Amino acid sequence: MNLQKSLTIAMTMAAMAFVSRSSAGQTCGNPPEFGKVWTEGKAVLFKASRLNVDADGAPNSYLVDGKGLSYTCDGVVAVENGKRITPDSDPINWQKKCNAAWSLAKSTGNYSGVAIFGFQTDSKNRPLIQGEGDPFPGKAYISATSVIIPGAPSGAQRQYVDALTIPYIVLPSTFLSKYKVKAGALAVVYRKKSNTHAFAVFADGGRLGEASIKLHQDLGGKPIVRIAGVSRAKARIEDPVLIAVFPERIAAPQADSEAWNLKIKEEGAAALQEFGGVTQLQACAN
Repeated sequence: MNLQKSLTIAMTMAAMAFVSRSSAGQTCGNPPEFGKVWTEGKAVLFKASRLNVDADGAPNSYLVDGKGLSYTCDGVVAVENGKRITPDSDPINWQKKCNAAWSLAKSTGNYSGVAIFGFQTDSKNRPLIQGEGDPFPGKAYISATSVIIPGAPSGAQRQYVDALTIPYIVLPSTFLSKYKVKAGALAVVYRKKSNTHAFAVFADGGRLGEASIKLHQDLGGKPIVRIAGVSRAKARIEDPVLIAVFPERIAAPQADSEAWNLKIKEEGAAALQEFGGVTQLQACAN
């Protein structure tokens, strides 16, 4: 075999290997496991096998009668011997215990047996009910998010980010501290099944793979369904998504939801272009 032919074969094999690596998505350096976080340029990425719905901040998320977009025990857990009874600590009985503890707390006015994290409370752990000027005065608790709207009055529902109008993602505190993510940090969420993407901001704390009602709708989902005659935000996106967070890009929270949405789209588009566009999202989602 002559030198020229050997060189041609070597170059051909190298080219084939490059194509194979590219088609496998390895140009993005993405690990295959869902929930694993990695960085690519200025983006912090992770993949989720599905996207759960977060209704926090929506004014009708937690109704006093329990018939809101969220179940009461989406934002409450029972406390026994100083320990929270969660789906992780007691996957079989946590909900039963939560419902019992919540019923007792409401009937006695003593809320020491529950931990409330989905809606606002006073200094004695009693839930705060929406008042005059709020969307559901006397009928709903003040549904909270970890990010608040600057300048909004304390103790009012509009102090929090509305899951019905703002496309937001949920991130845990460890993620925030490690990657220096601030309120309003931009993100783009890519849904591989439909080849669609939507822009979002960080606005609530929790587990990876959860997002607001509005973001689900922007991705083509229909998160609100009727369950036992009640509208619930429970229809999650059941197929995988890729989430890219851009800690250096901020669309700061503001009271005007239309203006904020416009800023999210503008800053999101700029961040995506800098990242490499939809083509790069596709490579990272493989």
